[in-house]
Amino acid sequence: MTTTASDLPTSWPQDLVDLVSLLKGLAPEEADRLSRALALGVTRHRLGPYLANLLRDRQVAERDHHLLAQEGEAGIVAALRQKAETRPAIEALRAAGCTPVLVKGWPLAERLYGSAAIRHSKDIDLHVTEDHLSQAVEALMDLGYLPIAGHAARVPLARAGDRRLTDETNDIAFLAPDGRHVELHWRLTHLHGWVALEAIPEAIIEHPMDGGGTVEILSDRAALIYLSVHGQLHMWGRLKWLLDIAKLLAMQPSEVWLEDLAIANQLGAGRAVRIAVGLAHRVLGAPLPVGWPAPNWLERRAMDHFAHLIASPGGAPGATKARIHYHLCVMAYGEGLTQRLASPRYAIARNLKIWLASRGTA
Repeated sequence: MTTTASDLPTSWPQDLVDLVSLLKGLAPEEADRLSRALALGVTRHRLGPYLANLLRDRQVAERDHHLLAQEGEAGIVAALRQKAETRPAIEALRAAGCTPVLVKGWPLAERLYGSAAIRHSKDIDLHVTEDHLSQAVEALMDLGYLPIAGHAARVPLARAGDRRLTDETNDIAFLAPDGRHVELHWRLTHLHGWVALEAIPEAIIEHPMDGGGTVEILSDRAALIYLSVHGQLHMWGRLKWLLDIAKLLAMQPSEVWLEDLAIANQLGAGRAVRIAVGLAHRVLGAPLPVGWPAPNWLERRAMDHFAHLIASPGGAPGATKARIHYHLCVMAYGEGLTQRLASPRYAIARNLKIWLASRGTA
C-alpha cells in the first residue's frame, strides 16, 4: 500500500488521515494525534481488534494501551463465542435439511487476517435457500433463539412460506436470552435485482471448524462480489469494509480478479466491484490488479461521494444522513432500472406489505 496522505481528499480531518496512515503502517509520532486516530478507528470504523494487533509491539500512551488491550481482549472473546455458537446452529440447520452458508463472520477473518480475533464481528450471518426458510426458522427457535423486536411478525410469514415476506426483505434477526445473535438470510441483499448467491459460479467453499468438521462459506470470488455490494449499500461508512477489500485483493493474482470481474459484470455487480476496488486503492493504497479497467465518470463520482461520507459524522451507518444517502446512492449507482428502482420499492412497499401479510396470519 503506497498511497500517501496527499492522495486523500483535502477535506478529510486530520484524525481520519492519521487513521488511514496507521492502517498503512505509518503511525503518527505525536501521542495526541495517535490517540485521536485510535479513538476514531475503534468507535466509528470498528477496527479495534485489528488496531490492537497492529500496534501490539509499539509503545503507546497508557490510555491508548488500556484501550487497545480492551479491544484485543474483546476480539478474542467474540471470536471464541462465535465459534462456539456456530457449530450447534450449523448442525441444527443441517439436521433440518438446510444447507447453511456462513456469510462473513469468523471464517472471513481467518482467511483475510489469519485470526478470527482480529476482525470485529457482532453476529452470525447464515444464508439458506428460500425453500428451506421455514425449516431453518424452526431449527433456530428450537435452540432458544427468538426474533428481535420488529422481526417477530416475520416468523409466521416464514413458516407459511408467504412470498410477501421473501419478496420484500431478506432476513430475520434472532437473539437468544444469553445474548447469542444470529441473522438468517435467504438473499444476500434486501433489494430486488441485486446479486443473488445462487447466481455466482463456484460461490461456496468449505472452511474448517475448531474441533473437526467444516462450514460452508463464500469463495474469494463470491466474497469480492458480496463485500463490494454490501459496502456500497452501506455507503462504505466504515473503513473496516474497505480494509476487507484490500486484504482480499492480496490473496489472488491479477488474472483471477479480472475473471471474477467479468463474472460480476454479467451478474450486474461489476460497477459495485469496480467502485470497491477503486476506493480501496484510492484510500488505502491497495494495489490494483494488473489490467484492471480505469473508472468511468460515474464510478469516479461515486468514489468521490463515498470518500465524502467516510469523513462525515453523518455518514456513519444508521445516521439520518446515511439513510438518506443510501436511497440516493442506490438510485444513482445501481446497474439498470431494476436495481435503481429497488430502493423506493423497498422504502415504500416493504413495511406495508409485511404488515398486511402479518395481519392475515395473526
